[in-house]
Amino acid sequence: MAIIRVPNLSPEQRRDATELVKAVETHDHTYREPYLSNQFNYSLTMASFFLAYYDDHLIGLVSLYTDGGAGTMADVFVLVHPEHRRQGVATAMWRAAKPVLLANGYAQWEFITEKVFLNSHPDFLTRTGLSADPETEYQMATAAARFSAPLHSPGYIRQLRTEDVEALVPLYAAAFADQSPSEARTYLTRAIPDAQTLTYVYVLDRQLVGSCAVDISGTSDYFFSLFIGADYQNQGLGTDMVRQIMAVRSASAPRAFTLGVEANNPAALHVYTNAGFNTQTEVVYLVCPTKEDEDR
Repeated sequence: MAIIRVPNLSPEQRRDATELVKAVETHDHTYREPYLSNQFNYSLTMASFFLAYYDDHLIGLVSLYTDGGAGTMADVFVLVHPEHRRQGVATAMWRAAKPVLLANGYAQWEFITEKVFLNSHPDFLTRTGLSADPETEYQMATAAARFSAPLHSPGYIRQLRTEDVEALVPLYAAAFADQSPSEARTYLTRAIPDAQTLTYVYVLDRQLVGSCAVDISGTSDYFFSLFIGADYQNQGLGTDMVRQIMAVRSASAPRAFTLGVEANNPAALHVYTNAGFNTQTEVVYLVCPTKEDEDR
């Protein structure tokens, strides 16, 4: 087995990773896909993907996501092909990935899984020494369809432009309390639409009042970093923005849409339910009880 590390995936590596994701999801009945880009990683040069190959076939993948600098939490996604489990593949990839996190100042991390996987492997937590964070997340989804635009919209969407960034920075930083204005500026600058991500802004009375990014590289369009400014909430604008994006994206062909929302956020759940989303899976974050336990 050979393990290679790269800051970003080549088109061929991305294709192989997508096939691995499909094999894992089919076997485990899971839905949460790793983000196969480092576009929004804090560091664009840190190795973010660790790929395990056996006879030139991709059998394992670890992805690292860090949206803040040293000292913040890192998200870790580990996938192993069902035919190669219990063979030390995950352990070998993590042994390659962990020193990279530590060298870049990340001493805390959480592993992403789903409740359905834990239910199917009741000994997993005991065997790994991990514990499940009680705060979970729902992944919500729609079936692939053509979606109609809202009949009466108070505002409209358009794609993010470079000149929009400064106006959105304070709104973004207020919506995501763990992001500083500097980090918000970096994120929004990287969110200028490209081949993998589209970012829309919501305009109301000539004012930018919200934004939503869409990862279009996977099997469905994945909404993330969605927000409406505090002064404009509870007016149905978030639902309207989502519905408009769904209509635009599905105009030429039926599309399925997914997104993640914290299970303890009833307001957001209400917005997405109104937009036509249903709960698809429950995402669980696994953590090491203490640093000492992790270092054993």
